[in-house]
Amino acid sequence: MKYYLGIDGGGTKTTAILCDENAHLISRFVGESINYNSVGMETARENLRQTVDGVLAENDIKLNAAFIGMSAISDRADDNFTRKFCAGIIDCDKVTMDSDVYIGLEAMRCDGAAAMVISGTGSMAVGRLPDEKIIHTGGWGYILGDEGSGYSMSVDALRAAICGYEGSAEKTSLTKAVLDYYKIDDINDLIDIFYDPPMPRSEIAKLTHLLFDCAENDGVADAIIRNHAQLLANTVSALLLQMPSGTPLGLWGGIFQNCEKFRKYFSENINEKFPSTKINVLEYAPEYGAVFAAIKTDGE
Repeated sequence: MKYYLGIDGGGTKTTAILCDENAHLISRFVGESINYNSVGMETARENLRQTVDGVLAENDIKLNAAFIGMSAISDRADDNFTRKFCAGIIDCDKVTMDSDVYIGLEAMRCDGAAAMVISGTGSMAVGRLPDEKIIHTGGWGYILGDEGSGYSMSVDALRAAICGYEGSAEKTSLTKAVLDYYKIDDINDLIDIFYDPPMPRSEIAKLTHLLFDCAENDGVADAIIRNHAQLLANTVSALLLQMPSGTPLGLWGGIFQNCEKFRKYFSENINEKFPSTKINVLEYAPEYGAVFAAIKTDGE
């Protein structure tokens, strides 16, 4: 029997699964983020260690191959960096690292051209051309990009809540939602909450549930979702313009999975420009895409 380790390292959490050669699940473990751009290299490696130890616990096996998809990188990592990052953690001769959207692409389980977009803490799109070449759009991080991501939408929601309170913009139910969430009466307390110490981006991204709830009856919240859906659709459109007509598009990440309104606005924008594009949430989670990729590398 052969054994394969697949890891999906997102901006908020890391999911690892151990499977056999038929991709049947043996064990699963969810750990902390291994995005070294967010948490630092030392913490990222320690989080990877705990995740790998967790998924391999009580499984005395020899791995044939391991594949890590992670939000910290946008393309295939070189062998030197992969060995350095995984040294002393993953005992396997074949370890490969690529972007989290790449393993999402593998999870689509389709031949030929395919496209994939993730919207979670961050956002990014990837496409596989008919000649197997991989292309990307987005993925510029929270300073330069991440449009349509949980972090970006949460920041806009917080700003709208503050501006609505001050009267510099339209009043919104987001103000009360933020005050209630943090159990504060004075909105000025947000300064200490967010800056002392600085709140991690992964924690800020979790505030999207306030935005989604308010958007049901609040025009300001709805406009934030609609705007970011448009921005992310623009990023994905730039990818699809480089691909054959009718290329299928897979969706993944907490935003697509948990906000039907965002998914609707996004899909409408894409289909307006690309009417033949079929859009679906992934049937398999990206960690399975990592296993499929690991099996593929073992056969190379």
